[in-house]
Amino acid sequence: MLNDGISKTFTVEIDSWDDFAKVMRVMESGKWIYRGQEDASWGLKSGLDRYLEKYEKSGKRNKDGSRDKLFCSSFPRAEYFAISRFKAMSRYYHQWDTNADALIAMQHYGAKTRLLDFTASIMVALFFAYENRNNGKKRAVYAINYKSLLDQNGMWAGYKKFLEQERVVVDIGDEETRWEVESQIANHYFQQYAIKEADRMISQNTQEGDVDIIPLYTVCSNKRQMAQTGIELMPRTFDWFDRNLASALKVSVDDINNPQKRSVDYLLNDRHLPMFIKFIFDAQMEKDAWQYLDQANISASTIYPDMVGIARSIHYSNSAMTMDSTFGNSKAALMATDFGVKREDFFSCTPSDDISSVINEMLKKRYSHVPVIDEHDKLIGVFSESTMMEVWKEGTGQIRATVMRDIEEYLKIDRHKFDEFQFVSKKSTTAHLQKLYEEILKEGKRIGMLFVTETGSQDEPLLGIITEWDVAKVLDMSSSAN
Repeated sequence: MLNDGISKTFTVEIDSWDDFAKVMRVMESGKWIYRGQEDASWGLKSGLDRYLEKYEKSGKRNKDGSRDKLFCSSFPRAEYFAISRFKAMSRYYHQWDTNADALIAMQHYGAKTRLLDFTASIMVALFFAYENRNNGKKRAVYAINYKSLLDQNGMWAGYKKFLEQERVVVDIGDEETRWEVESQIANHYFQQYAIKEADRMISQNTQEGDVDIIPLYTVCSNKRQMAQTGIELMPRTFDWFDRNLASALKVSVDDINNPQKRSVDYLLNDRHLPMFIKFIFDAQMEKDAWQYLDQANISASTIYPDMVGIARSIHYSNSAMTMDSTFGNSKAALMATDFGVKREDFFSCTPSDDISSVINEMLKKRYSHVPVIDEHDKLIGVFSESTMMEVWKEGTGQIRATVMRDIEEYLKIDRHKFDEFQFVSKKSTTAHLQKLYEEILKEGKRIGMLFVTETGSQDEPLLGIITEWDVAKVLDMSSSAN
């Protein structure tokens, strides 16, 4: 709980993925909802806000920045008619139980509504923050304490009363069972409360009452919404979204748009956790963002579990490189030395390195494979998650008490059953890599790493490494250039 005098809203600037890992440890699951935005300078605005902003005249604003009362009061009826039209036109595809369900569907399929998309997953929010290029600008992820929204007049008090009626059910079983049952009851109650309240507002063309933001989640669920753990925040009025949110959290609009700056270390003290946080990611973090997401199994194909996801996962180009800097005016073919990670930049270990230290670094940086090299920078093998599993499976002993030299037999690249490791010349072109990539896929494997040497020989010092993600990015850029 917040102490008196502690700000309810923060801005936290994140300069490294290590800082982000620290942040995730204090953002307790189930208590926060998130929204990722690709430009940290953008405020929290709904699609309807952005649409009306283009056409709204200055005379429609009050001195405090709010919308004119007459302007706001005309929109409930307009929204109701828009929903009615949507329901009529889409009835051959789906029958909507309520107007609120239909409004959520409108938002999902691209209509301009007063709803704003959030998610229960900070990693999903991070995906949307980095989904598109933004020319080197800082990214942002917003976090709202979900309990703070449920503390609004009527919602939390009503839930407590409802829970008392179900106490006989909740008290049955052990603590784990009780927690699971109570969690299910809470989800059911707030879903039903929210959808009924939202439907009443829409149907009665009203925007009055004490609740300023209504969280609508897992209502009108589909595969994509479930994959994204989507939550729609519905402002009660047609004034700006940030004004509704400020009222709901009982803070000022300036607290939402210009929160006090705090450090990551300050945030790690959970006594200081506010109810609203704006995380701003340094622009230099973009170069590693997609590797970080990929290692967490967050990609277009998981966020969009349909044909859209498959297409987007193939046609992604989120590298920090630009077309001009990569291809140049001559549009010469890319070679292996033009991308990937150079020797001085990639993490590796030696035969004498302690395994536990390497594992800790892998967990910290989310590395999936670590090259093991000798004093001449020649590859000895690769240490990975599958290496650990194989060592334990064959009973080699306490893996954390050994050094790499003790498991050298398991490090050989041909011991990796599902990953393919190959050596390529520094002059290998994208055409060669594409052919190599396709051959590996045909064999039902994936690229673990491609090792770059002078001529492509395993007996030469490593000049760099190329991951599967690097290959996909460059092939996408090459196809885009054509």
